[in-house]
Amino acid sequence: MFPALNSPNLKSATGRNKPSSRHWFPGPWKPRGHPDRFGKFNVDSIPKSDSIYHMSHSQMRPELPPLPASANEEPSELYKTVMSHSFYPPLMQRTSWTLAAPFKEQHHHSGPSDSIANNYSLTARDLKLKDLMKVYQPVTINVPREKIVQGLPSANKSSSEPNKKKMKFSPKDKEYLTGMKSASTSLPMKKEVVTSLTFPGSRPMSPEEQIDVMLQQEREIESKETKPSESDLERYYYYLTSGIRKDMIAPEEDKVMVRISKLISNTLLTSPFLEPLMAALVEEKETDYYSSLMKSIVDYILMDPMERKRLFIQSTPRAFPQRVIRAPVPWHSVYRNAKKWNEEHLHTVNPMMLSLKQLWFSEFRDLRFVRTAELLAGKLPLQPHEYQDVIQKHCMEARQILLNKWIPTCAQLFVSRKEQWIHFAPKSDYDSSRNIEEYFASVASFMSLQLRELVINSLKDLVSFFMIHKDGNDFEEPYQEMEFFIPQLIMIKLEVNEPIIVFNPSFDDCWELIRNSFLEIIKNSKGIPKVESILFPELKGYNLILGTVNADEKLVSDFVDQTFEVFQKNQVGPCKYLNVYKKYDDLLDNTAEQNISEFLKENHEIEDFVMRINSIKKRRNEIASMHITVPLAMFCLDTMTLNYDLCERAQNLKDRLIQFQVDVNRDTNTSICNQYSLIADKVSEIPINTGELVFLIEFLKKSSDVTVFKLRRQLRDAVERLEFLMDYADLPHQIEDIFENSRNLLLSKRDQAEMDLIKRCSEFEVKLEGYSKELEGFRKREVMTTEEMKNNVEKLNELSKNLDQALLEFELINKEEELLEKEKSTFPLLQIVMTNKVPYEQLWVTAYEFSTKSEEWMNGPLFLLNAEEIAEEIGNMWRTIYKLTKTLADMPAPRRLAENVKIKIDKFKQHIPILTISCNPGMKDRHWQQISEIVGYEIKPTETTCLSNMLEFGFGKFIEKLEPIGAAASKEYSLEKNLEKMKLDWVNMTFNFVKYRDTDTSILCAVDDIQLLLDDHVIKTQTMCGSPFVKPIETECRKWEEKLVRVQEILDAWLKCQATWLYLEPIFSSEDIIAQMPEEGRKFAIVDNYWKSLMSQAVKDTRVLMAADQPRMAERLQEANLLLEDIQKGLNDYLEKKRLFFPSLYALDEKR
Repeated sequence: MFPALNSPNLKSATGRNKPSSRHWFPGPWKPRGHPDRFGKFNVDSIPKSDSIYHMSHSQMRPELPPLPASANEEPSELYKTVMSHSFYPPLMQRTSWTLAAPFKEQHHHSGPSDSIANNYSLTARDLKLKDLMKVYQPVTINVPREKIVQGLPSANKSSSEPNKKKMKFSPKDKEYLTGMKSASTSLPMKKEVVTSLTFPGSRPMSPEEQIDVMLQQEREIESKETKPSESDLERYYYYLTSGIRKDMIAPEEDKVMVRISKLISNTLLTSPFLEPLMAALVEEKETDYYSSLMKSIVDYILMDPMERKRLFIQSTPRAFPQRVIRAPVPWHSVYRNAKKWNEEHLHTVNPMMLSLKQLWFSEFRDLRFVRTAELLAGKLPLQPHEYQDVIQKHCMEARQILLNKWIPTCAQLFVSRKEQWIHFAPKSDYDSSRNIEEYFASVASFMSLQLRELVINSLKDLVSFFMIHKDGNDFEEPYQEMEFFIPQLIMIKLEVNEPIIVFNPSFDDCWELIRNSFLEIIKNSKGIPKVESILFPELKGYNLILGTVNADEKLVSDFVDQTFEVFQKNQVGPCKYLNVYKKYDDLLDNTAEQNISEFLKENHEIEDFVMRINSIKKRRNEIASMHITVPLAMFCLDTMTLNYDLCERAQNLKDRLIQFQVDVNRDTNTSICNQYSLIADKVSEIPINTGELVFLIEFLKKSSDVTVFKLRRQLRDAVERLEFLMDYADLPHQIEDIFENSRNLLLSKRDQAEMDLIKRCSEFEVKLEGYSKELEGFRKREVMTTEEMKNNVEKLNELSKNLDQALLEFELINKEEELLEKEKSTFPLLQIVMTNKVPYEQLWVTAYEFSTKSEEWMNGPLFLLNAEEIAEEIGNMWRTIYKLTKTLADMPAPRRLAENVKIKIDKFKQHIPILTISCNPGMKDRHWQQISEIVGYEIKPTETTCLSNMLEFGFGKFIEKLEPIGAAASKEYSLEKNLEKMKLDWVNMTFNFVKYRDTDTSILCAVDDIQLLLDDHVIKTQTMCGSPFVKPIETECRKWEEKLVRVQEILDAWLKCQATWLYLEPIFSSEDIIAQMPEEGRKFAIVDNYWKSLMSQAVKDTRVLMAADQPRMAERLQEANLLLEDIQKGLNDYLEKKRLFFPSLYALDEKR
């Protein structure tokens, strides 16, 4: 074989490439026409159609017959003669299944792959692929000598195996083997091949020196070779033109001509004048293609000296020498050293690195320690503690993903693909672990780069999070809220720290919080273990930690500085906004408080108080109407606490003024009342002497002329003050304000509730539309795989749950609308979806249940199946599917599904009679024997027998004959069950006994139920005995009937005996009666003994069947009843005699 023909386009006579073989015929080869031996072979007897005839010189078409079928036979003399005298021996095999197989390959046990390029060196002729060393072999490879000559016969082998035939070789084979032996003997027993990339360096050669070397080599080759003779040239060119058939060569691929055509202008290709030239060029191209391949094949085969000798070609024309000169390469040694070092230490090109990279990009590329997009989409601004908690939470979640998912997944990759790195591991405890350590160090570096990338991207995202406010928050006064529409990040409170307003937290604290968020990312990236800590648990004690970003790196400081610049720009706005509160500084530094104190020290009219209070009230309202939150780019100021504090301070000033008037009013009123009381008390006094009289007269005059007028003026001031207090200190006004505020609040809440209800209704409508679309998807589904049906049933169940929840939500919405006095929403889509869901649910549930249960019914053990329940369930399924085929008539896909299910159910319904027979619990061996006789072979069900087995037995063909057997088995089974039930009824049926008077003797009582049950069971048993299906249990049934009749007779005799005994026992208890009636007394003693013995045994086991089963119980009762009759007859005779002697006594007795 040769490389040029090792192509998938090679043709084969059988349509596929097959290895060449030495044996083409089943038996030894013999030429036709040979009578006895080759030595007396007649050439004239060869028919002209024979291949030997075609090998003659006259035909000029040399064709050789195949070699003998057995290598152990010596070639015939005729064959040797033909081989030696043939003028043009064949170059290629003519009868090989593999096309273009060289003739010389008949001598070797080589496949096509082993024959490829085996002419390039003498030692390569017998190489086998299995003997070649692998790509990853140890550096030192020992090639045993035996491997070199593998496949060759050995003299020792023939001597050691005498039973095998000795191989025979042609002279050519012997010569070949001799050459191989001589070649092998020159080799040592073990050839050590040491692969190394390091070679000693050499001085670079100049172009002139390279030409001299090439010319010297050409002269040496020319001196060793001889020029081809005319005969050599003639034979060589013969083989070039006629030695290889054209059909042996793979035709040129069409795409070659396509590529050539692309290189030619379309104008030339489409020109009609150039069509003849184009055809000639294409023909020339094909001729050159086949000629070049034929020449390559011939030259390749002639590389084998043995083939040259066989083909009578001593020398071939020399090819024109090709000389190539290259520039000096002084870096050659350096390059080889670098290449060697890279192959041993450059682990970044290891396939595992690509796997780790693919894993990172597929699953962890978007992972961040801080998810800024989530922060921006969330509720902003954040309180400082909220911001800190969120950053810590995000970082911890990312760290857990790295620890619990990334590292274990990487370790799993190494375990599943260990063939890509396990060759670095030491083979034994004595080998160096440097390679594996370097490899995992490279892995750790690669994973550390990925971790650093994650940290850097997280830091960049955090910087970008703050960079949205890179323009700062400076504004032109007055403040306009609409200027800052971008979401703020951190909330800062404004608080009073007398006498100034401060930020809480302060800007220093805020910056520390922001700076710590960067450090938190770096902190959570530290301590991530290397993958070898999982692969090799024994290394856990070592510090195997992946590298990451350090806080002191310039990269981190650049990020922090960049953020700090933004932070500084955003400090301007909050500080500038404090100017809004400048006019309220007097409330902060107690100046207003001092002004009120000075005001109260002076005497002022009520109007002055009114003006001052209104002024304070106005300021308070202004403060109350100020912004509660102030958006300022990065920060949002929370002024609620500050505003409330200022309002409280203004309110305290107002309250102080009012309280002052309240106090004045109280003191004034008290003083007026006291003065009026003093005047009244004084003028009511009776003077004792003249001095007192004069004093009272003066007092009265002064009071009426002066004091009363002063009091009236004080009363007017008190009235004015009271009016003032009624306006500013009256509780009803405050209540009205409270009512108004509450009313406004409630109205706001109602409006909010209405808006929420509208939003809820809208969302509910969207949800219903989603359910409707989901249900609409079932209109096109008709796949009937079990998995698909299961998925659809689960989806429908989930949809049913969602609709039930939607119905509950619908009721809640209506209830809320009723409370808000709104018109109730109807949501008709809900009812439509619920209505439309029913047929789909019935369809898929029925299809899935039939699919799963039919499998169980067909392949499940028959003894576990209930034919009646299955028949009822199949009937329900069929009715449901039949209705659905009508309901879903306008829906093609569901209708087809329903029809398919209906067809399957109809097909299964045909098996119901067989299932009824097979699952019949009344089927006994005798019935199966009858069925076996009908079917034609023995059928004996086991615990694993199923319906499919019965169908395989061909029950369907004999169903008409088998149904009577099944019916009979059912009837027989019914009779058996009735008999068992009757027996079971008597198991716990017991007699009731009571003590007779004060004796130890018991008597039978309350036997009505037993007698009724006996009568019923006797009738049933007699009916069963008359049934045509009682034959299998007829003996048992007859015995049971006899037992019941016997118990009935015993019970009747028992009750009769007991009644008579109870009548006679008091009579014969008297000694006088026994003395007068000795015979009857003796008989009664016998009966009494029988009775007491019977009752004592019956009491021991009160069960009816056991108590009535005493030995000779019926005979003894009959005997006792006969004796009792005799006793009664004797007693009657005795009484008749007494009547004759005492007629009057018996007459009186009869009258009574």
